Amino acid sequence: MGRSGGYWPRIRSQLKRLFVWIVVVAIVILVGGLVYFSTPYEGTAASLDAVEADDRVTVDRTDLGYALQPADGTSEAGVVFYPGGRVHPNAYVGSLAALPREGNVTVVVPKLPLDLAILDYAFGRTPLWTHAADRAMSSYPDIDRWYVGGHSLGGSMACRYAADESDVEGLVLYASYCDVDISDSDLAVLSVSGSADTVLNRAAYERNLDNLPAAAQVRTLDGLNHTQFASYRGHDEPSGTSYELAHERLNEVVVPWLRSVIDSGSPALLGSNWVPAN
Repeated sequence: MGRSGGYWPRIRSQLKRLFVWIVVVAIVILVGGLVYFSTPYEGTAASLDAVEADDRVTVDRTDLGYALQPADGTSEAGVVFYPGGRVHPNAYVGSLAALPREGNVTVVVPKLPLDLAILDYAFGRTPLWTHAADRAMSSYPDIDRWYVGGHSLGGSMACRYAADESDVEGLVLYASYCDVDISDSDLAVLSVSGSADTVLNRAAYERNLDNLPAAAQVRTLDGLNHTQFASYRGHDEPSGTSYELAHERLNEVVVPWLRSVIDSGSPALLGSNWVPAN
């Protein structure tokens, strides 16, 4: 009896200690996760300053995120651009500024929950949340032609959004791919990747190209890595190409494509050689 009476208190004491350790580990993981997701990759100060100093573009920091517009206020269309995973919207101000400056469109780069587009998409499928794209579009009621796009994970979620929304006219993918089938849609689609990208899952990218419409334009740009579709650093290996040159190469493709789609009104009217091959 003495042994039995001493055995169970020891077991209970060990279980209590185990429970305490489980709680401590869970708290550490939770706090670590919150710290990790609350410290996104941000754009460089120089990239932001350069665009804000450009009198051809206006940069507004709103509750939605960042909005870039032609300085004369004559946008012909709008683009909602989803950031990549754990990337702050300000990282795209520099790489997207050519769209309002030369393409005459408004670009909204939304701030997403924990900087994850997948959360915005998942929450947006419930009645308690409104997609960032829906909020952006309703904030600019004078714009009646809208496109969505995104970088990396943001591009995949933009594709899912476009697949669900008949009012969206086109899709722009930066270092990303569609993991849902939109091949039968009439969406105008541009998919751009970089030859020096060490983050993009190239096998998945190639495998999912069949999900795009037949008229989709697909380009691989020489010397661009994953981060050079924006203006942040730290995601992958340096490419040897400057960010300025990377953005120049990117916008030499994206701006003409977007203007062609807006002007023609149909992706089927675009020829296969509408931009120089890269």
